[in-house]
Amino acid sequence: MKTISIKKWPAAYAAMLAAGMAFHAAADQPSASPRPENHSTGTVISVDPNNHILVIRGFVLDKKFNLGNACTYALLDKNPGAAADLRPGEKVAVNYQDASGVLIADRVEQQPMRLEGMVRSLDPAAHTMTVRGDFLQKAFQIADGCNVVLRDEKTGDLKNLQVGDHVTVTYETPNGRLTAREIAQTSITFTGTLTAIDLDERTVKARSFLDTKKFNLADGCAIVINGKPDGKLADLKPNDRLDVSYDEINGVNVANRIAPAGGTSEPTAMTANRPHDSGMPMGSPY
Repeated sequence: MKTISIKKWPAAYAAMLAAGMAFHAAADQPSASPRPENHSTGTVISVDPNNHILVIRGFVLDKKFNLGNACTYALLDKNPGAAADLRPGEKVAVNYQDASGVLIADRVEQQPMRLEGMVRSLDPAAHTMTVRGDFLQKAFQIADGCNVVLRDEKTGDLKNLQVGDHVTVTYETPNGRLTAREIAQTSITFTGTLTAIDLDERTVKARSFLDTKKFNLADGCAIVINGKPDGKLADLKPNDRLDVSYDEINGVNVANRIAPAGGTSEPTAMTANRPHDSGMPMGSPY
């Protein structure tokens, strides 16, 4: 019968005791907590997808980020995207960790820059336009391949836009220059013959072949006369053939642009001898 010497037990017991103490000490150690997430917003100055580097310019300082392997990218025209989809001039928000001064990006999300307003000038050949918002006016370079979205969500081009249109411009600022990436019309167009004007109430009525509509003029409604959007309501005349761009809000038609239909304001044969609508008194100078 094989026996184990009792002299070996103290050493074996000591080893087991040491291992147990080490295990419990490790279990009692708190796990390393993740680094706090930081946030920064700015304009992309440069991006190097090969070396995983992104530089953005904030309000005061530039920041350089290392793009982590698991970094995600949410862009306006591509979500999910990749580092190679970033462009200088885009406004982005970066979620990142600060590892002793080394900034490591976890997520890059493009922030839209938009201006809603009226087209003041448009030069399709030069790819330039000026849009006036509520409080300011901005001049844009129109990027090659700029997306033009019409009111009915159909794809258009610069030929579908006109001075006085109400639009929303989504833009970027490469090299500090405002560059339009998308231009969206935001109004319906009605074509008809002017039948009534109320200068006090700032309303007009127009009749098409099948329908008659009344429009309330929005503050800042562009009335295009001789190609310029600075006309007055009193400049319109009975029987003018007009294009009216408007928004229908809870059954009320709010006009934001009135212009001669097809570039002319001369009366048509159908309307030249028609009596005035009752909304505009006979003998009115307007």
